[in-house]
Amino acid sequence: MAIYDDVKITINLNELVEIRAKLLSQYEDYSNAVVSGEYLDGSDIDRIATGLRDTLTWDTLYHMIDGAILDYMGLRSSIIEHKTHYGETAGEEPAATFEKERKARAKYVKEHFEMVTLDSGSWQIEVPRRIKE
Repeated sequence: MAIYDDVKITINLNELVEIRAKLLSQYEDYSNAVVSGEYLDGSDIDRIATGLRDTLTWDTLYHMIDGAILDYMGLRSSIIEHKTHYGETAGEEPAATFEKERKARAKYVKEHFEMVTLDSGSWQIEVPRRIKE
């Protein structure tokens, strides 16, 4: 008989999602949502867990493990001088591009559409109508 010293962690994402959903909603009244079927059921929880299987990142876990190792080795102060880099954000370029495209779309809409009000007595709504050229 073999004796293993490895420590293994198994995470049931479906169970974790269900528990966290209950925790997040414990202070709100979701009785109407539960009755109407809007609240999370088993298939909703499964969809969320399946999505997490592909998108879940372990950055915080890695950081905690790195910190425990450095603490054990007495090297915790060196992490302040050299922070571990696990990835980066896209920066400002996507935001600038998005803003430029948004302005171009707004200009196009202003040139090619006019807003008209539809009135039904009990309600009014403004909708765009293409300008005939």
